[in-house]
Amino acid sequence: MSKRNIQTTNLLFSSWAVVSLIIGVFMKEWVELVPKIKKVKISHSPWMTCCTTIWPEDSLKVVRIMMVLVLCLSFFLNLILGMQYTYVIPQNRYIQLIIAFSCFLTGCLLLGTLTLYHHKLNQGQGLYFSSFKITWVPFTAYLTAVFFITCGFLCLLQCKQPIHSCTCQKIHSSTEQCIDKQLCGQSIQVISLPESTAMPRGIVRLSSQQSKEDSANKEHLQKRHVTWAL
Repeated sequence: MSKRNIQTTNLLFSSWAVVSLIIGVFMKEWVELVPKIKKVKISHSPWMTCCTTIWPEDSLKVVRIMMVLVLCLSFFLNLILGMQYTYVIPQNRYIQLIIAFSCFLTGCLLLGTLTLYHHKLNQGQGLYFSSFKITWVPFTAYLTAVFFITCGFLCLLQCKQPIHSCTCQKIHSSTEQCIDKQLCGQSIQVISLPESTAMPRGIVRLSSQQSKEDSANKEHLQKRHVTWAL
C-alpha cells in the first residue's frame, strides 16, 4: 500500500468519523427508556438533558464532557490529516507519530465514553426506569471509534515507508550519478583530441605532387594560347 493511498484512507475515515459524530449530536434516539409508571418510551441522548423528570442528569455530566472532548479531537485530527494530504505540514516521522497518537487517543476515549454511558444506563435501570433499548446510533459511534483506531494503525504503517523510499531514492540517485559520470567520461574520451597533430608523410607527398602537376598543366596551356595567337 503506497503512502498516498494511506493518506487518502486516513482522510476518508476521519471525515466519516466527524460526520457520524455530528449526526450523533443532533440525533436524540440513542436509547429508548421505558419508565416505571408510564409505559411510554422516551428517547434519550448523552448530549441533551431531556429526561430530568425520569433520570437525573447529574451523573451524565462526565459522559457529556468526554463526548465534547472526542468531538474536538476529531475536528483537530481531520484538520491535521487534511493538511498532511495537501502537503501543508512536513512529511516526517514525528508528525506521523503525533497523528497516530491522536488517533489512538480519540478512539480509546470514544470507546471509554460509550462504555461509561452504557454503565450509567445499567445503574439507572432499577432506580429510575424499568428498561432501555439501544438504537442504531450507539453502534455507529462504536464503528467511529474503530475508524479512529484504524487510522492510528495506518499512520504507524506510514511511518515505516519513508525510510525505504528514501533509501530507494538514494540508490536511484547514486546510480544516476554513476551513469552520468560514465557518460561524461566517454564523451570526453570521444571528443578530446591531441594538441599537436602531425600530418602523415603520404598526404604531404600527394599534395606536393598534385601541385606540381597543376603548375605544369597551366604552363602547357599558356604555351598553346601563345602559339595560337601567333
